[in-house]
Amino acid sequence: MILLTLLMQGAAAPAADSARTPAQAPAPAVTSAPSPAAVVMGARLARTGSIMALLPLVAAKDTDDLVAAHPDLSPTEQARLRATARTTLAAGMARIETAFGTAYAKRLTPGELTALVAAAERHEQQRLRAVQPMVMAEAIASLGTLDFKKDVAAAFCRDTGKLCK
Repeated sequence: MILLTLLMQGAAAPAADSARTPAQAPAPAVTSAPSPAAVVMGARLARTGSIMALLPLVAAKDTDDLVAAHPDLSPTEQARLRATARTTLAAGMARIETAFGTAYAKRLTPGELTALVAAAERHEQQRLRAVQPMVMAEAIASLGTLDFKKDVAAAFCRDTGKLCK
């Protein structure tokens, strides 16, 4: 959910170039109208992303929670609710794939897309994506509460005496 929250909040690129580390490449030029072939390759790349591995797990948990929250539903209605959840997930994943694919196609060259898709579709990358949800859940659970804004404000307070509550 952290990833989805960041996406929904519209996490933007850093406002100042000074936030960029020396190893980062400059922002690529954005193509306003990528070719249909580039959009297809972008969608293939999007399909291999971590978010696409996480969404089914989040949807399964949310669906289970929804069913559990409504014990008045008959077994037939519960099955229908689960079917509705699967349909809704498929539609949502298609929208995400298209949105990410188009965004990739606007920012990457056809050659870059082809190379990235080839790398992403390798067996080792598929294995990595298969274990990522469990690894993320384990790592996040071991970290405890994460509140970036609170941590930054506390550090700023220690350093400057400002933003202290």
